[in-house]
Amino acid sequence: MLIEFFEVPPDADEAFLADWERERSGATLYRAIRDDTPVRFVSVGRGDSHQLSHEDGDVDSAGGVTLIEPFDEQFLADWQRLRTLLAVQRGYLGSRLYRAGVEGVPCVGITRWSSPLMRHRAVQRPDVHAAVESLRSSPAIYQRVSPGLSGP
Repeated sequence: MLIEFFEVPPDADEAFLADWERERSGATLYRAIRDDTPVRFVSVGRGDSHQLSHEDGDVDSAGGVTLIEPFDEQFLADWQRLRTLLAVQRGYLGSRLYRAGVEGVPCVGITRWSSPLMRHRAVQRPDVHAAVESLRSSPAIYQRVSPGLSGP
């Protein structure tokens, strides 16, 4: 997979979306639900930057929200522990882990939730909160803008 992160100011959405549509057909585009998120768009499409390492549940269906979380390879065990804790939480729909195939490129966890509220409630549990803190990542919640690819 090719996973790309885009820092786009809120007033540049229209131009960015037009350019993205022309250049990246077949990819799935996600937009952050908050305008103050530094990485406002993430594209997931065909390419070589990441390999699928884990998949469970339903990550591709319409609806809900998607948490996208880049992190360093050294925190892989922390992500796996966190995913185990989250998978039994109400509102969790599924996740994928993409490992970087290129040095210097982060791993990316993609987790689908039924709503931002359900994700927020899940991470309020002390054991989950501690696992989130240990990952040292900067996740953001996104909504799908274009359907693009389905499946890993």
